[in-house]
Amino acid sequence: MSIQSIMGTGLSALFANQQALKAVSTNVANVNTVGYSRLDVNFVSRSSNGGMAGVEIEVTRVANTFLSAAEMRGAADVSAADMLAQFMDRAQGLLGDPSDSSSVFATLDPVFSSFGSLAVDPSSALRQSSALSDLQTLLSQLDTTAEEIAALRDESHSRIVSAMEEANALMSGIARLNASIQRATIGGVSATEAETEQARMLDRLSEIIDIRTQDRSLGGVEVRTSDGLLLVDVDAAVLGLSSTSDGEAYQGLVMMSPRSTTETPLESHLGGGELKGLLRARDHELVNLQLAFGEFAAGAAEALNAAHNSGTSVPAPSELTGRNTGLLATDRLNFTGVTHIGIVDASGLVVRNFRVDFDNQQIIDDQANITNFANSVGDFQTALNAAMGADGQVSFANGQLQLEAMAPGTGLAIRDDITSPATRAGKGFSHTFGLNDLVTHGNALGYATGLSGTDLHGFTAGQTVTFAVRNDDGSIMRRIDFTVGAGATMDSLRADLNTALQGYGQAQLNAEGRLQIVPTSNNVARVDVTQDTTVRGDTNMSMSELFGLGESIPLQRSRSLSIRSDIGSNPQLLASAQADLAGAAAGQRVLSSGDGRGALAIEASSTTSRRFAEAGGLVGQVTSISDYAARLAGHAGVRAEALEASKLAAESVREEVRARRMGEEGVNLDEELVKMTTYQQAYAAASRMIQAARDLYDITLNMV
Repeated sequence: MSIQSIMGTGLSALFANQQALKAVSTNVANVNTVGYSRLDVNFVSRSSNGGMAGVEIEVTRVANTFLSAAEMRGAADVSAADMLAQFMDRAQGLLGDPSDSSSVFATLDPVFSSFGSLAVDPSSALRQSSALSDLQTLLSQLDTTAEEIAALRDESHSRIVSAMEEANALMSGIARLNASIQRATIGGVSATEAETEQARMLDRLSEIIDIRTQDRSLGGVEVRTSDGLLLVDVDAAVLGLSSTSDGEAYQGLVMMSPRSTTETPLESHLGGGELKGLLRARDHELVNLQLAFGEFAAGAAEALNAAHNSGTSVPAPSELTGRNTGLLATDRLNFTGVTHIGIVDASGLVVRNFRVDFDNQQIIDDQANITNFANSVGDFQTALNAAMGADGQVSFANGQLQLEAMAPGTGLAIRDDITSPATRAGKGFSHTFGLNDLVTHGNALGYATGLSGTDLHGFTAGQTVTFAVRNDDGSIMRRIDFTVGAGATMDSLRADLNTALQGYGQAQLNAEGRLQIVPTSNNVARVDVTQDTTVRGDTNMSMSELFGLGESIPLQRSRSLSIRSDIGSNPQLLASAQADLAGAAAGQRVLSSGDGRGALAIEASSTTSRRFAEAGGLVGQVTSISDYAARLAGHAGVRAEALEASKLAAESVREEVRARRMGEEGVNLDEELVKMTTYQQAYAAASRMIQAARDLYDITLNMV
C-alpha cells in the first residue's frame, strides 16, 4: 500500500467520523424534541481498482413505517375524540344540573310556584307581576341557553375553517419538501434534515386529517386520505368550503385535488382527525342537543298554554285571537267531545252560553236553540257566528280563529267539558287554536296537526322541497328534490314522499296528524330539509313549518319564546280563574275574582304527563316537564362522559404506539454517549494514521 493511499484512507476515516459525530450531536440536541427520529450512521468500505480505499458514511433517519402509520391513525383518533369531548363537555355545562340553582332547568320551579301563590290571591297585582317575572326569566334563560349552544356550533365551524387553513399550509410545505428531497436524492446529497421536517409536518397533518403515506421512489412521500383520496405528491390539494350552500346552515367541505380545479366533497372521505371531530360536533352532537332542548322548551311552553287555555281572566277578555294553526277553512274539524263557549258580563254573569257538541255536530245555546254544522273548520266558524248573532262574532282566516264579544262590557270564556272534553290531536278546543295562549312563538311549537290520511294536504302541485340525507356524523350523503304531485290527500302526499325518498326514509303520519320522515337505511341518521318553497293555502306556512320536518325549524323552538304581548302589558289578563259554563243559564254567575283554579291548573302542569316526541337521541315518551328536564340533563351528561371515555381510550392506544415508536426511533443518551466515544477514538486514530503517513513522507524525502 502506498503512502498516498494510506493518507487517503486516513482522510476518509477522519471525514466519516467527523460526520458521525455531527449526527450524534444532532441526536443529543433533539433528545427532547417531540416526534424527532434519530439519525443512524452506517460506515461503508470504499473500494478503488478492486481494493479497499477508505470508508464512506451513510446517515439515515431511523423510521419504522408500520409504527409511524399506527401513530398517525392514533393521532387522528385522539384529535377527533378530543374535539368531541371538549364541545360536548361545554354544551353539557350550559345545561347544568337540574338541582343547581344557576341552571336553566332551575328556572322552571319558580314559575309554577309563583302561579301556586297567585291561586291564593288571584286578584293581587303583585302576585300577577311576580308570576310573569318568573316566567320571563325562564323564557330568557331558554333563549340564552339555546343561543349559547348555537354559538358552540358557530365556534366549531370557525375552528373547521382554521384547521383547513393549517392543513393547506402543511400540505403545501410537504409538497415543497418532496421536491427538495427528490433533488437531494438525485444529486446524491443527504436529505435527512428535510425528511425530519417533513415527518413533523406529517405528524401534525395526521392530527387534523386521518392520512396514510407511501414513500416515493425518488424520495419524499405521497399523502392520501384513509380511503385513498390524493392530497399531496409533487403538488398539494387545497381544502375549502363549498361555493354553494344549498340552504344549509353551514357550507360543506370540499377539496380540489393537486392540479385540479374541480371541487370534490370532502366530508365523506374523513376518517378521523380534528376536522372529523369538529364536523361531528357541529352537525351531530350539538344538533342532537339543540333538538332535544327545543323539544323540552316547546313542551314547557305547550304545557303552560294548555293550562292557560283552560282558564280565563276576570273579567273575561272581550276578544280571543288564536295563533296561525296552519289549518284551512276546508279542513275537517276532527274534534271529539264537548266544549263550552260563554259570553259573560263584567260581573261574571252569563249573557249567552253555547254547548258545542263535536260528536253530534251541534251548537246548543242556553235557550236550547240548536245550530248544526258540517265537519269542517269553515262550516263550524259560520255556524258559531250564526248562533252568537249580535252578541258575538267569529272569523277564520290565514289559519287563525278569532272570537269577539260584541256587546259593551262583555267578554268570552271557554272551557272544555269536564266529563267529555273536546279533543283534537290531544289538545282541547281553545288550545288547538291558541285562543288564550300564555307563551307565543313565531312558528308552531307542536307538530300534531290533527290531519288524517283522507284530509286534503293543502299544498299546490309543483311546489318543491329539497331533502338532505345525513349519515351518523351529520354529513350529507345525498340530496333529493321533491315536487308536490297531483294527489290532493295526506295519504297521496305521504306516498309521493316515500317514492321520492328512494328507500332512504319513509314518511309516516301518526294518529295525531304528525308527519315524520323516519330513516330506513342503516347508514342514514336523519333526513333534513335544506329548501322548502311550499305554502299551505292562505296560511303562509310551509310543509316544514307545519310538520316540523328537518332540523333547522324544530331546533329554533327554544329561541324567541315570549309572553303574549297583551298579557305582558296587562297582567290582569292572566287566566287565573275557570268558568263553570256547563249547564249555566243566562244570568248565572260562572266567574269570580277570587277563583284561583286557573292558576292552580298552571301550577299542576309541571307534574302533568304530556307526550314528548323523539328528539336528538331522546326517545319519544310520556312524562312531565320536570322529569323530561332531568332526563335531558342526564342524557347530555352521559354523552359528555361517553365522549370523554372515548378520548381517554384513544389516548391510551396512541401513547402505547408512541412509546414503542420512540423506543425504536427515539434518542437514547447512553447509546449516543457510547457512539460518541467510539467516533472520537476513531477520529483520533485516523488523525494518528495521517500523522504517520506524513512522517513516512518526510523520512522518504530526507533519504533522497
